[in-house]
Amino acid sequence: METNLIEITPETAIELYPEAMVEEMGYTYVHITGYPNLFYDSDWWINIWRTTFLVDSLTNDSIELISAVNIPFGPDRHYFKHKGDRLNFTLIFPKLPKSWEAFHLFENAPSGGFEIRNIGCNETGIYRLKL
Repeated sequence: METNLIEITPETAIELYPEAMVEEMGYTYVHITGYPNLFYDSDWWINIWRTTFLVDSLTNDSIELISAVNIPFGPDRHYFKHKGDRLNFTLIFPKLPKSWEAFHLFENAPSGGFEIRNIGCNETGIYRLKL
């Protein structure tokens, strides 16, 4: 009798069950909804660079991005087809140090990247943002 078992590695577990891995594996999940620019006409795109960090708002200590789900790494791009489109994606970082009270999200990209400042830390390690 043949079974259809799927081997779950830590990497695939993160993609399949991100919230369940927070306590067990010690990750921080930043769920982001990206929207096109209000002045979008055509060919508007989004991506994330591997040089993306979370930075403690007090000490400037930083932690590096581990992985991203549902968004291409630069220079690859996701193109929006219509003005009202959006892209939901998740950035995965190591667990935040307990000493952090707030942090900034910085993308260090060749074209400048983006930043979201003063995100308050919480007990869950799960954050939801709009970009």
